[in-house]
Amino acid sequence: MKLIYKIMLSLLLPLVLTLGLWGWLSYSTMTRKIHADTDLILKDYTENIIMRKLSGDEIPERFNGAYNTYYIREVTAEYAAENPLAVYDEAESYLKSQEEFASSRIRRQVFMDNQGQYYEITVSMPTFEQDVLVEHVLWWTILLFVVLFISLLFIGIRVISRNLRPLDDLLNWMDSYIPGINSTKVPSETDILEFKRLATVAQRAVDRFEHQYEERKMFIGNVSHELQTPLAVCNNRLEMMLNRTDLNEEMAGELIKLQRSLRHIIRLNKTLLLLSRIENNQYPETTSVNIGQLLAETINDNNEIWSFKNISSSIQNHGEFVVSINEQMASVLTTNLVKNAFVHSPEDSTIQIEVSENGFSISNPGTAPLDDTKIFHRFYQPNGRKEGSTGLGLALSYSVCKSSGLAISYTFADNRHIFSVSRK
Repeated sequence: MKLIYKIMLSLLLPLVLTLGLWGWLSYSTMTRKIHADTDLILKDYTENIIMRKLSGDEIPERFNGAYNTYYIREVTAEYAAENPLAVYDEAESYLKSQEEFASSRIRRQVFMDNQGQYYEITVSMPTFEQDVLVEHVLWWTILLFVVLFISLLFIGIRVISRNLRPLDDLLNWMDSYIPGINSTKVPSETDILEFKRLATVAQRAVDRFEHQYEERKMFIGNVSHELQTPLAVCNNRLEMMLNRTDLNEEMAGELIKLQRSLRHIIRLNKTLLLLSRIENNQYPETTSVNIGQLLAETINDNNEIWSFKNISSSIQNHGEFVVSINEQMASVLTTNLVKNAFVHSPEDSTIQIEVSENGFSISNPGTAPLDDTKIFHRFYQPNGRKEGSTGLGLALSYSVCKSSGLAISYTFADNRHIFSVSRK
């Protein structure tokens, strides 16, 4: 989940509660105000009728064409003593103008005339208009809540997104960062202190990593270069010892095992030295190479080398794959991919190669997919070391593709391992 959405989800509940409380308070306040105004009208109407009756003036008709109605009845002193205060209530009252009953707000009050007689006046006022008004207030409150909620969400997302832009720039830079390749500095154009610190820490980490990466490349290159002479001397001495006439069979067998291990070390050392040179861009010269033709030559060579496994191979040409690449690097690429297919194919199996204008693929039989996150790592051999394999062939192919502007990928389908090379 993106950080901005995580922040908005964290704010969602407080925002809903705050706006909901605000809407409820607004609605309650307005409805109380409407009811208070209704009660005030009833009070004024009641007092007006009482004043007219006590002063002897003519009082309005009970049904005067308006919605307000009233009636007066005599009550006892005991009833007056028990009901000294005005009482408001809800009831059904008859509207003569509408000739029907309607929900009304009523007010009852006891008063006494000049002769000491007690009366109770009941004034009613229909509330359907107030109910309609309250309903309108409710719907407008809900609408305002929704509008405010959506507006605050939109504004919040825009504001947070704008303030998180330096973090997005840093993440995009890290996604495009490739070790060992000169790149721009870590973006730090922001006035937010935390993002400035993050950019500074990231820049220090990248600088330290680049320094260690360069040292590692130099170390591997220097060690591989320095090992060439002593390894060659050891191999020559073993050859001399094997040519001696006084060797017995047991000693000769041990020397052959030692020579086999030494040749593996020599081959491994040469491969590491080649990797180091590729990573240091020591093969800048390029020419147009027909990869399909090179693959055909490589297949013929490997058919002879691995003839004891009785592996058949086929090439399907759907077009010529011609790329601008260092000729030696093209040979390294095809040789390692073809050799990998032969080494890891069982006896009496088939290797299939397809070539088109956009790339080529090499497939060989397999029983289970390999880990595509490690397949191009150095020394990765999931099923143990194979005879004739250094564990560097695919890493070498990956480095050649990377330095030559090509893309290499691995897939597993129909019980076959498929390595594909294409233009980027």
